[in-house]
Amino acid sequence: MRAALFHEGRFSIQRLAEPSPGAGHLLVRPIACGICGSDLSIRKDAPHLCDVLHRAGFRGFMDPAQPVVMGHEFVCEVLDRGKDARKFAKGQRLVALPFLQDARGGLQLLGYSNAYNGAFAEMMLIDEASALPVPDVVDDDLAALTEPLAVAVHAVAAARPDKDCAFGVVGCGPVGLFVIARLKALGLGPVIAIEPDPARRALAEQLGADVVTAPDDPGNDRWWAGQGLPVGLSDAMAVDPVTRRRSRAVIFDCVGKPGLLMGIARGAPVGATIIGIGTCKDDDRIEPAFLLQKGLCLHFVFAYSPAEFGEALAMIARAPGHLAAMVSRQVGLGDLDATFDALARGGGDVKVLVRPDL
Repeated sequence: MRAALFHEGRFSIQRLAEPSPGAGHLLVRPIACGICGSDLSIRKDAPHLCDVLHRAGFRGFMDPAQPVVMGHEFVCEVLDRGKDARKFAKGQRLVALPFLQDARGGLQLLGYSNAYNGAFAEMMLIDEASALPVPDVVDDDLAALTEPLAVAVHAVAAARPDKDCAFGVVGCGPVGLFVIARLKALGLGPVIAIEPDPARRALAEQLGADVVTAPDDPGNDRWWAGQGLPVGLSDAMAVDPVTRRRSRAVIFDCVGKPGLLMGIARGAPVGATIIGIGTCKDDDRIEPAFLLQKGLCLHFVFAYSPAEFGEALAMIARAPGHLAAMVSRQVGLGDLDATFDALARGGGDVKVLVRPDL
């Protein structure tokens, strides 16, 4: 089979042996797979990110010195079934959590495993127990958004939101846009989206953000104050509870870069919860005394549960066309180096899908 093998910072198209499904496994054909921000991070500095995951205790994460086939945001078609795998028929479309249990009892993260290839290939293995059927109303492109949307479903749930909250989303790349879509799907708001790129600000508005601004816009502080949630201690203590429109602010950091957490903290209302989703790849500094005085809460989130993954697919199925604008374009396996270069530079793309059949 053809696969895009990543090694030493570059992709190359190689012929690999076809995987053979073990007990409980499905052999599938990847139809489409999104490029994730974590993929870009691996290409830029695989040893650093891998070291973080290894120190955090993820034994099944890749060895950066060895080749890997990336791709974990996929929709696929069943080709064959291993022993005891009878739940899905050949030809059926599926999405699946990218976690595979191998015969030795180890958990492998597909797309970042040296033992099992991800979806930047013509075939791959998935766990039948982790798979869900794709409803007919959901096309291939939208089905491939299930995994990254599940990250947003988990992040929003971790904030424990209610209708007495006001929300900020910092960064309107794919993660931020999915967070906006999730908040609005739950009937939550108002939401202020903060993003420097005009095209992404327009997409944030399309997905339901109530206010869309650029970073450092002086109107941001006024917006929070208008919710009864001032950013300064004295102003917060002077708010009349009768006039307070919302009682708590939740701000999602969907970028992850040095200095941003403190930047968000300075512009956050007193008592706000900051949810960290974007991965900061470098050391960062925070000022605990400042966060303490404002009563801020930092909460970092990672991945999602099987139930949240299922809810992401159900959310797409309830409004199939709502997220269609997230997909920028489709590329083939041979286009990966050029596509990763373009995504690293930034620009108009939001979610690029890889189709191994192109």
